[in-house]
Amino acid sequence: MASRTATSFALSTGIAPAAAPVNEFDGLRTDPSKSVALLCFPARKLPYFSRMKNAGAPWWIKRKEVLAFLAFYGLSSLVLHTVSWISYGGVANGHAAWLNSEEFWASSGAKFMANLLLTLPIAYLVLLRYPHWAGWKTGLLHLLYLPFFVLMSYWLVIRVKGYFGWVNIFGGRNVIWLLYMDALFYLLQFGLMHAYVFQRRLQGEMAEKADLREAALQSQLTALKAQLNPHFLHNLFNTINASIPPENERTRELVIKLSDLFRYQNKASQREYTTVGEELAFIRAYLDLIEARFKEKIRTVWAIAEGVDRYPIAPMLLQPLVENAVTHGLGPQVGAGELSVRVSWEGELLAFEIRDTGVGLAAEDREKIFTRGLGLANTRLRLQRMYGTDLHLANLSPSGLGVSFRISVATAAEGLPAVSFHRATEKKLLQ
Repeated sequence: MASRTATSFALSTGIAPAAAPVNEFDGLRTDPSKSVALLCFPARKLPYFSRMKNAGAPWWIKRKEVLAFLAFYGLSSLVLHTVSWISYGGVANGHAAWLNSEEFWASSGAKFMANLLLTLPIAYLVLLRYPHWAGWKTGLLHLLYLPFFVLMSYWLVIRVKGYFGWVNIFGGRNVIWLLYMDALFYLLQFGLMHAYVFQRRLQGEMAEKADLREAALQSQLTALKAQLNPHFLHNLFNTINASIPPENERTRELVIKLSDLFRYQNKASQREYTTVGEELAFIRAYLDLIEARFKEKIRTVWAIAEGVDRYPIAPMLLQPLVENAVTHGLGPQVGAGELSVRVSWEGELLAFEIRDTGVGLAAEDREKIFTRGLGLANTRLRLQRMYGTDLHLANLSPSGLGVSFRISVATAAEGLPAVSFHRATEKKLLQ
């Protein structure tokens, strides 16, 4: 290497060794297992960057993407080295061999290493840390960083060449050309990066839409199956009702009410809102069946504020509370009991309360009541998610339990989809 000082390829490309001979530079000849820390993880996804997915990044870096990024830099530096080597005559003019390590780092390796170090922070910001920035913000950041990238890259290359004893002979137009090439490379690499991220995001959105379409299809199939079962039950109720002798009119009425309950429940599963009036009508029909079973053991008291019937409410909120009062409050009790359904105004909130004079609830069982069945647990969850409220439990004196909740409702129920609970079926069957 020292004997070729006058005619070396390094001189032709603007880099000349110092007067004293230099030893052959072995580049980044270090332990391969430590040279690139990002490649040492045995997992397929890099641990640190995988966590960026949870921070809102549209994609997270995998090992193959790191390898592709480094391969792009390696190929770019190799292309520049080859073009420079051919442009200055190569071996024909007595230059160093094409794959000489020192000549490679002197001509292009050092430059692209500097570019790589300067690219990492801006790539982290725009691709991982703030991936959802508006386009103009990302463009402004690139516009501000581009001059810094170009000038700092040139400065770092000059420092590296001076450190290793290489003299930079570029000047004048050659400096402008180098700065222009760095700016062009910056735009090229980030253009490719943003295009890749856009493609990954688009693929993710398409996959998500496909999953949603599949889920919607499954929901439609489930809904169709759910509609077949109630249809079968309603026909079965009609058949049973027609077979009941006329003298058993009370039994016919109970079958009709049971059919109405199933019809309301089926419609409620397909709608988001009903009205307070329709919900209370459903509860009345349900309690009629309960009273027919328990005879004189249960007495129902209604305390409904005037004018609340038209306000919207999520369907099937009251039935689990009533069922719990009957099953766990009044059912185990010896002797008759009372169940009251109260709907009233508390300021601008609509208050619902189900009371019973049953066995009550021990203090240690207050939370267990929500785990002994799905009814109360689901009702509590629906209230929390739909209205931001909760169920309130209160032991009554001398015995019994009160379960209540308060919700904010619209001033009018006009235009809201309602689940009708009516007696059309009863009229049809009694004809």
